[in-house]
Amino acid sequence: MKVGIDVGGTTVKIGYVEADVIKYDYEIKTKKETLFDDIFKNVLDFTQKKNIKIDFIGIGVPGNVKNNIINRLPNVGIYDFDIIKCARKYFKDVEIKSSNDANVAALGEAVYSKVSESCFMVTLGTGVGGGFVDNYKIVEGAHCNIGEIGHLFIDNIHNYKCNCGLCGCLETVSSATGIKRLAYEYKKDFEKTKIDFNNLSAKEVCDKAKLNDPLAVKVLDEVSLNLGKALATISLCTDPSVFFIGGGVAACGEYLFELIRKYYKKYALYSVKDTPILPAKLGNKAGIFGASYLGGLK
Repeated sequence: MKVGIDVGGTTVKIGYVEADVIKYDYEIKTKKETLFDDIFKNVLDFTQKKNIKIDFIGIGVPGNVKNNIINRLPNVGIYDFDIIKCARKYFKDVEIKSSNDANVAALGEAVYSKVSESCFMVTLGTGVGGGFVDNYKIVEGAHCNIGEIGHLFIDNIHNYKCNCGLCGCLETVSSATGIKRLAYEYKKDFEKTKIDFNNLSAKEVCDKAKLNDPLAVKVLDEVSLNLGKALATISLCTDPSVFFIGGGVAACGEYLFELIRKYYKKYALYSVKDTPILPAKLGNKAGIFGASYLGGLK
């Protein structure tokens, strides 16, 4: 049996996969000071309790990792950390591999959807992430940054400062945070909006857009314009057979997808205009499912 681990900012999802099926899955909360010790100890305790033999552990982390060495997980507060050194305190012989969480989610969608050709996944959540997979293998690049599309320069109108230190990044205007930011930006121009700013969320804006609220419509149109341009650029660099879009913002559904497709077709080169843009299927289990396949399809 294989173990897939999806490390998040506040919780960690852990799944046990056998024959393409997640047999068990659950979440744990951890402290950054003992994050990976907590993870590996929990997996060891669970496998002993269930009498499970595991032969692989895959880990998706929300940051930059190469050769199982974490460079930085800024949202967790971990830097220069050796995953293998920690794991060997609990598992002496089990193969262990790791990658960025968006890459892992992309791998999960590719395997689940049986897309052996190249595919690119975009995750729309608090930020914007991405992952590129070809023949069921993650393509990371020399610095493990191929999927970091949230930091594409896309916006020279507002030029908001991004958490990465740059300005005008895609995630400043197309993430859940970006949607709320744009709603506040244009609020003064739409006095009759029905958006509830006391409980503002990306979902609130999406729901109101479906009811033709003019402010919400403008915000999602701009968000989709930015995403369409970004995907058109990505298509020239990676030429995927399909785009998958997941994450909390994707729950807006076809309203959002149709807008993204419209702008993608407007800005994409003629040879890639028909690349499908589809909703991801695995939801919040894409990370654990994909992580379990970091060692291959065996």
